[in-house]
Amino acid sequence: MEAFETKIHRQSAWQIQRSVVFGIFIRELENRFGRYALGYLWAPLEPLVYVIVLSLVRGRFAAGDIGGISPVVFFASGVLGYIFFRQIPITSLSCVESNQGLFNYQRVKPADIFVARFILESLIILFVAVLLFPLLLGVGQDFTINDPLRLFAVLATFLVFVAGLGLTCTALGPLWIEAKKVLPLLIRPMFFISGIFFPLVSVPVALRSYLTWNPVLHALELTRDAAFVGYNLAPEVSFSFLFWCAVISFAFGLSVYRLLRIKIVTSGTIR
Repeated sequence: MEAFETKIHRQSAWQIQRSVVFGIFIRELENRFGRYALGYLWAPLEPLVYVIVLSLVRGRFAAGDIGGISPVVFFASGVLGYIFFRQIPITSLSCVESNQGLFNYQRVKPADIFVARFILESLIILFVAVLLFPLLLGVGQDFTINDPLRLFAVLATFLVFVAGLGLTCTALGPLWIEAKKVLPLLIRPMFFISGIFFPLVSVPVALRSYLTWNPVLHALELTRDAAFVGYNLAPEVSFSFLFWCAVISFAFGLSVYRLLRIKIVTSGTIR
């Protein structure tokens, strides 16, 4: 009888959550790319199209560098940051509803689904960057990395800022149906005011004070300055501003999720 006895190991809370997040991550990965013939090759398609179109338009109307770096490199760095900023909140709105059946398992929490999607989107952007920038070097777009440590700090701060937005959307998505209509309307104009296709130094000084309320603009400008030697950073750009926006965003996201975590699973409402 003793030969058939199985010893059950007690898992810690961290081990449980890690297993749950990993399982959801694999599920999300399959749902995102498994249905398509080209699979993971779809990931770099959108940023590549953006970069090609913007570069062609720029080449048609003007020549020369943008802010001290190649136009293609300039657009690539801006597009990747914007896509990540856009993708996390919008996909977070539906992450609870699209995985409602998983909450029949007591160990699965809404935060686990958000974390899995956040990791997936982050890895996709990293994969595209690792693929795109060496490709640009290979076709003659020269650039030199400026300050890797500062680049890491800027990107980490931007990740925290976007994670806060994603947590907020995770909590509000199931409770406020109109959010799926309102949020894209709010995010879409950010494409034009976040420095994706213009450096802040090219903007008249009188207008800069309005644009610099946008933390995404600070993130993209600081990323280019840390990543590429020779980039002309405007004096109005501030890492401190981005840092405090990240702290406020993440604290607010955690607070909203903490307050609504039960209601979003039980199909509650904020009305």
